[in-house]
Formats: sequence, structure tokens, C-alpha cells
Amino acid sequence: MKSNKSIFKHTLIVLSIICCLLIAAVSIMYAFSNPDLATSYRTDTAENYAGKDVGTPSSNTSAADSSYACDSSGNSPDSSGQAANTAVNDTASPSREVPAASVTISAVGDIMAHQSNLNNAYNPKTGTYDFNGFLEYVTPYLKNSDLTIGNFETVTAGAESGYTSFPKFNTPDAILTALSNSGFDVLSTANNHCLDRGINGLTRTIKKISGNKMINVGSSADGKNKYITKEINGIKVSILAYTYGFNGNDAKLSSKQKSTYLCPLNEVHIKNDIAAVKAKGTDAVIVVIHWGTEYQRKPSTSQTSLSRKMLSWGADIILGSHPHVIQKSEIVRVNDKNKFVIYSTGNFISGYRRTDRNDRPNKIYTEDGVIVSLKIEKDPKGGIILKNADYIPTWVEKNYINNRPVFKIIPIPDANIDEPYITDKNRELVKQSYKNTMGIMAELK
Repeated sequence: MKSNKSIFKHTLIVLSIICCLLIAAVSIMYAFSNPDLATSYRTDTAENYAGKDVGTPSSNTSAADSSYACDSSGNSPDSSGQAANTAVNDTASPSREVPAASVTISAVGDIMAHQSNLNNAYNPKTGTYDFNGFLEYVTPYLKNSDLTIGNFETVTAGAESGYTSFPKFNTPDAILTALSNSGFDVLSTANNHCLDRGINGLTRTIKKISGNKMINVGSSADGKNKYITKEINGIKVSILAYTYGFNGNDAKLSSKQKSTYLCPLNEVHIKNDIAAVKAKGTDAVIVVIHWGTEYQRKPSTSQTSLSRKMLSWGADIILGSHPHVIQKSEIVRVNDKNKFVIYSTGNFISGYRRTDRNDRPNKIYTEDGVIVSLKIEKDPKGGIILKNADYIPTWVEKNYINNRPVFKIIPIPDANIDEPYITDKNRELVKQSYKNTMGIMAELK
């Protein structure tokens, strides 16, 4: 009996050993047939071995990619377990690619206040003005940009000077508050109405722009800072502004005053200014220019000729205003780079209507404007790369509530826009405005 028990015991031990060996063999075969287990192990090891700052492989990274794991000295182990003494390259893995520095820019046309606009903004109960309602629908588009620019074609000379419309504008300070609230960063005061209340009106306007946390370009209160350079998201952007004239209001000024306060359209000055900002290391040059012929839908030969000169001097973006109707945009290739020109951005805030009694050409287009939306990236080789050029047409709507005019700037991001502010009353006009504008806008290809 004892002998039988011994034989049974030894047999049980042998069978146990055989079972263990079979289990081990199956486990090894399964591991080799399923590489994800090996990868998972390598990944976990890498995560314990190094921090996220060197690009730890994810759970679906191949075994070869796990070599990005670093040892305690910061070196990458090679296949033999020795340190490879090779620095980790962040660009070697697509998941670690650092995006290029970029800036989004929005630009609009003429901002002014005709008498009907003043009547809309005025509250007879409080005796105050509020222009925020004009911008209600376009504010989201303007605030969405890193840099928003407009042409401020009026002055804020103060109530004591009297609020007036054309031909000599003076608008309440509240318009600047509304523009600031809507996301504007920079206002050009280089236009033919900047001297409508003389030097005092101009300098007060500049002061009020600054007081509303915006920056003025194209004129100066002290002879300095007629143009600006801002660093945005790591890109240095310079903005310059000039105007063809001042409605004769500069005739009373001395040469010294003109030199101190104004930025007239002078090719030598423009070329020198562009060279100056380029010499200081700016990446992008934007020129805001007041030029052309009022109510003409096509740019003149002088406009197209000057645009080519400015681009050749180093300008990257040209934003035109003054005609009070939209003129075409262009993508121009200069030195193997795309550059952008829009000859006129039309009216942004105004009282112009197609039903005006005034005998002016192209009245139907004076209700149109456009938000130019650009994206630029920093070029490692120098300067910038124009990545996107998009457009949001705008149309100035005028209604009456309790016999008082109410203006709204209607954004039209697409031809079939369906928003609460699009009604049976304005739908066809909105579609027509979209077609008017997009038919002459250039695409970046």
C-alpha cells in the first residue's frame, strides 16, 4: 500500500510540472502572437522612465517609437540598452509638432455717423448716446480675431463742438466705447475727415481712442507713433496708415503742423516707413490707405500702380478705404510669397441708403461692407506666410421703431444664412449684398 501511495504521489508531481510547462508555453506563444502586449509593456516602461515633456508614446505607439523614452540623464536608450546620446527631436513625431505662430486679423471699412445714425443712437429720455446696438450681430466675428482694424472716418471733438454729420463730422464719444466693446483694437485716423474739427478735434479723438483701450494709427498728437508695431502671439505686426487728402482743412496748417500731426499719402514717406519697420525686425507690414474715387466699383490705375509699389517695398497686406463702395481684392505673388490687397472695404457704419435723393453713382452698393478675415503665420525663413483670406459681407439694415430709425450691421457669412435677424423683409436684400461683395473677392489658392 505504501508503495502504491508513493507511486501516486510522484505521478501527481510529474503531472503538475507538465501542466505548468504547458501553461507557460501557451502564454509565451500568445504573447508572441499579440504584439500589443509587448507594446503596452514598452509604453508603460517609457511612461515610468520619462515625463511628458519628451513626448511619451501613447498606448498605440509601435515598439520602435518607444525609443523616445529617456533615461535619467536625458539620453535615449538604444537597442542594446546603452544610452544613444542623441537629443530628443520634438519634430520627429507628428504628435509633437509645434504649430507655427499665427495671428488672425479682421478689417472693416468706413466707420462714420450720419444724422440718421446719430438719431438712432440718441436716447431722448436720458440725453445720452449708445451705439452698441449697431454692432450687436457682428461683434462675435470681430471679437474672434487677434487683431481687428477699422477706418474711423469722423472725429470725437466733444459735445461743446456740436454733434454733426456730413460735411464736417463730429460724433459722440460713445461710438468709441461701442467699437471697443465689439473687439476693435486699432483705428486709423488717416482720412479726409480727420481734420473736420481742426487739430484740437483730431488730438482729442486720438486721446479718446486711447482712453477706450484702442490704438490710433495714421495721425499723431505729438509727432510720434504715427504707425505702430505690436507683438501678437510671437509675431511682430506693424500697421501704417495714410490718406490722399484732408478736404482742404490742412490749408490752414503750417508745414511743421502737417509734419507733426498728419500722414499724407506720399510715396517717399510710405517707402521709408516700410523700410524703417522692416529694419527693426517686424514680421508683417499692414498698410491702411485712404484713396481712390468715391462710389466707383473699380480701382483706378493709380491705386493698382501704388499697390504694386507698396508690395514691392515690403508691405504684406493693404487695406483700402474711401470709395464708400466695395472694390475688389487680390492675391498678389511677390518674391514667391502671397500678399493681399483689397482696394476698398466699403461702408461699415453709415447712413448711406440706396434710396438717397442725392445724385450719386452706384447707390445700391453704399449699403454694403465686408469684414476681411486673414490668417498669417510666422515664416521660419523670415516674414510671414498668408494662410487664409476669407470674407464676411455685411449689409447695413435700417428699420423704424416708434418712428425712430434703427440701424443694424448684418453679417452674411454665407449666401443662405438663416439667423433670427434674417426676415422675409430683408432676405432678398441680404442675398443681393452677399452676391455684390463675393463676386469681386479673390480666393487664396
